[in-house]
Amino acid sequence: MAESRRKWIIGAAALATATVLGGGFWFAHSRGWLRSVEVPGRELVSRGEGWVRGLTSQDKAKESGGGMAGMDMGSMAMEAEPSGVEGYAALEVAPEVQQRIGVTFGRVEREGLQMSVRTVGIIRPDETKEARVHLRTEGWVETLYVNYTGQEVRKGGPLLKIYSPEFLRTQLDYVTAMRSQRGNVAAGERSLGNMALQKLRLLDVSEPELKELEQTGKPREYMTLRSPVTGTVLSKDVLEGDYVTPGKELYDLADLSSVWVQAKVYEYELPHIELGKAATVTVPSLPGREFPGKVVFIKPTVEEATRTVEVRVELPNRDGKLKPGMFADIVIRHDMGEGLLVPTSAVIRTGTRDIVFRVDKGRFMPVEVEIGAIKFDDRFQMLKGLEAGDRVVTSANFLIDSESRLRLGGGGMAGMDMGGMKMGGGPKTKKDQSGMPGHDARGMSSKSRGKGVREGTHMEGMDHSKMKH
Repeated sequence: MAESRRKWIIGAAALATATVLGGGFWFAHSRGWLRSVEVPGRELVSRGEGWVRGLTSQDKAKESGGGMAGMDMGSMAMEAEPSGVEGYAALEVAPEVQQRIGVTFGRVEREGLQMSVRTVGIIRPDETKEARVHLRTEGWVETLYVNYTGQEVRKGGPLLKIYSPEFLRTQLDYVTAMRSQRGNVAAGERSLGNMALQKLRLLDVSEPELKELEQTGKPREYMTLRSPVTGTVLSKDVLEGDYVTPGKELYDLADLSSVWVQAKVYEYELPHIELGKAATVTVPSLPGREFPGKVVFIKPTVEEATRTVEVRVELPNRDGKLKPGMFADIVIRHDMGEGLLVPTSAVIRTGTRDIVFRVDKGRFMPVEVEIGAIKFDDRFQMLKGLEAGDRVVTSANFLIDSESRLRLGGGGMAGMDMGGMKMGGGPKTKKDQSGMPGHDARGMSSKSRGKGVREGTHMEGMDHSKMKH
C-alpha cells in the first residue's frame, strides 16, 4: 500500500513540473523573449513597444557599406585604372597598406648567366687505386701482420705469413736445379731450374727473396704475402689459422688520397655537363668547407625508370676528411653568357602567361613577360617585357594580382563606393546609380520599401489589375 502511494506522489510531481515548464515556454514565446534563440547571432533590442531582433555585426557592416566585419575599408585606399594587359588593372596602393600586406620589391638586373646543376651523391673509393688481395697458392695462415679494418698499409709491406706445401716444394725444385747447373749438367736440368724460378715469381715471391734463395740455397718454410698498394684496409676476411685458397679474397685495400663522388643528374641537365668541368662538393658533416673537383666520367646510357644519368666527380683527399659512404652535395656550374635576371618570386605563372607587377611612379603596373626555361638559382632569365633596372613586386604580388583582376572585372561592384575603396570599371550612368527606373534604391530602407508595397505602391510599367490576389 505504501509502495503504490509513493509511486502516485512521484507521478503527480512529474506531471506538475512538466505543466509548469510548458506553460512558461509558451508564455516566453508569446512575449518574444525567445526570438534571439531562433535567429542565432542576433541580439534583442528594446524599441518602445517591445523587444525586436537587433542586427549582427555583419548586418551592420553591410548597412554601412563595408566589405567584411571589423575591416576599415576606408583605410584600404587602392586606386585602379585600366592597363595594357587584358584582364588586369593598374593599381595605386597607399604606403600604409603596402606595409600592412607585406609588399617587398626587387630589381631586374643584367648579369652573367650561370646555370647551376645541383645534385647529391655518395663518396666512393677511387677504383683505379683500389686492390683486392688473393693468394696464388693455398696453405694455412701462420701470422697476421695486418689484422683489423681501417689499418694503414704501405706498398710492399707484409700482410700475412702462411705455410704452403706448394711454395716449399717449388723452392726445393729451384735449389736442386741450381746445384745441378753448377755440376755442368744437361740443358734439361737448367730448363727445370728456370721453370721453378718462373713459378716462384708467379707465386708473387719478391726479387730480394729469390736472390736470397739463390745465394743461400735454403728454402723458406713460410711465404710472406705483401701489400700491392699504399692505402687503407677497407675490409678483411682472414684470421690466423685459416686455411686459404686462391679463390678467397683476403683484403680490400684502397688509396684514399683521392676519392670519387658518384651522383645522378636528369637527362635535361646533360647539355650543361661535360668532362673536365669544375664542380664544387660539400658534405653535411663538414659544414663551411668546399671541396673543388672535376667531372671525370659521364655514363653513356640513361636509366629508363628515373630518366637520370650517372656522373662521377673526382676529388683530392690528402687530409683524409672525406670518407667512403658519406653523402655529398654537388654543384656544377655552366656559364651561358649574359642576360637579364628577375627574382622568381616576382613572376606569377598563370599557366597560359607570366605576369610581373612593375612599379611605375608609385603604381603597380601589370606586365606580361616572357621568361627562359632555365632557372638560375632563384632567378629567371627575362627574354621580353622588362628592362634592366625595372623595379618589381616580389612579395604579396598574388594579393595584388587578385585585386587587379577584381577591379577590372568587378561586374556588379563596378562604381560602388565601399567606404573609400573606389572600384574602377568605367564611368557611372544614371541607370547604374539607381536600382530600378524611377526609383532611388540608395535612399530606400527595407522598412520603407515594405510599407510601400503594403500601401499599394507599385512598380512602373506593372498592371496590377491583371494580377490575381
